[in-house]
Amino acid sequence: MKINYAEINPSLSINKQQIRNAISPETFKLDTEGFHSVIRPLIPVNIAKNLILQNARLDKCIRIIAQDVILNEFTFLSENTNDDDQHEKVLNFWKNNVDELNKQAQEYYSYGFGASEVIFDETGFPVKLYQIPSETLFISQENHYDEFGQFDGYSYYAVQKVGAESVKMRLSRFQYDEQDQDLPVCFWWGRGRTSEFYDIPYWLPAFNSIAAKVALDGLNAKKINEGNLLSGILTIVAPPLKKGAVSPEKTLKDKMDDAGIGTFVLNLTQYDEDMPLDVKYIPITESNYDYLLQISESCDDDILACYSIPKIRMMNASEKESMNSNKSDVIYEVYTKSVQNEQMPFEKEINKFNRKYFNYDGIVNIEVPIFADKKETEVKSILSLFDKGILTLGETIKAIMPYYPNLNININENNPLFQERYYNGRILGFNTGNVNSIGFTGDVDELIKQFQEL
Repeated sequence: MKINYAEINPSLSINKQQIRNAISPETFKLDTEGFHSVIRPLIPVNIAKNLILQNARLDKCIRIIAQDVILNEFTFLSENTNDDDQHEKVLNFWKNNVDELNKQAQEYYSYGFGASEVIFDETGFPVKLYQIPSETLFISQENHYDEFGQFDGYSYYAVQKVGAESVKMRLSRFQYDEQDQDLPVCFWWGRGRTSEFYDIPYWLPAFNSIAAKVALDGLNAKKINEGNLLSGILTIVAPPLKKGAVSPEKTLKDKMDDAGIGTFVLNLTQYDEDMPLDVKYIPITESNYDYLLQISESCDDDILACYSIPKIRMMNASEKESMNSNKSDVIYEVYTKSVQNEQMPFEKEINKFNRKYFNYDGIVNIEVPIFADKKETEVKSILSLFDKGILTLGETIKAIMPYYPNLNININENNPLFQERYYNGRILGFNTGNVNSIGFTGDVDELIKQFQEL
């Protein structure tokens, strides 16, 4: 006989089937919705959104990878060093809109694409970005024909549909005919192995793990909502009670109720008074907590792997390692390289945008984040080299300043001691008399004290 268990999370089962249908070539249908033809993402946004909102680890991974890729300093390298005004205009535009770019990046890592509307000033220069919710967007493909009615190629537009209203927008990466110049402009991110406009969501390879974790969380919530589920029966075989005595059943039941244990207590009376008290516990559910815990942790690891995020980056107390370990240094080094690779397609789109709308040929470089623990390790290494006489005082200052840009260091360029080496805070190569005769020791001594406090 087959036992059919009730669904823990019915919406999850529906999402699972919807995703299977979405990635199955046999189920593809051309959707027009009043436009020439519509190109939609591989996974519908509403389905992906439902899964993400039910999985805290996935949601946090998306926010972390977007933050580490986008929320950093932007610098531009241009061969034309005379156009400082243009350089400043471009730099300020991206700096002032970095929060909108971060929202756009979160959408990209959630659904495989993200977009913002570009707002222009009266002179035609971009001044503002407004991130557009991906669930309201799709790509429209329109056919073009020449004057003889022969097919002459395609044009692509982003369409934002809210309710019954639709707004058609130009994509910033393409050129358009004169009749389209009055349309708003959309800055679109999303290009993958199988589509010009949509990437495959990073989390899709871990879909089974995501669904399993959502189901496990639903199971825990169900147990909490329904109270203590029966986990076993405690049988007590005892002789008849004497008048006025408290039954062992009541005593044990009260104790277990206080402890919150889902156990049913059954008292069986036997009439042989010489028989000792007999207590037995009969489990009626599988003791699989450890197994489910391992499954949950494995699901979390699969999600982290999709975004190449190390556990230590999640900043959970149970997952944080000592940053003095070589292992952690290697982990952060590999993660930094991964972040740099993630930045490349975004930088490419930004460069195209700058050339088209700012007539600016500078190459953008998005910095990578410096993690606090990693910074501490690097600074300690620099100061150790200084204390051992390997770095001069001037070299040490130059090496430390990127990590502490606000550090108040007064450097006297005329002080020869900045070119000297020190061992445990004492200068090498000079005797005490020579050092005092230079007359520059005061500020150096004060500087070394600052190093010792870092």
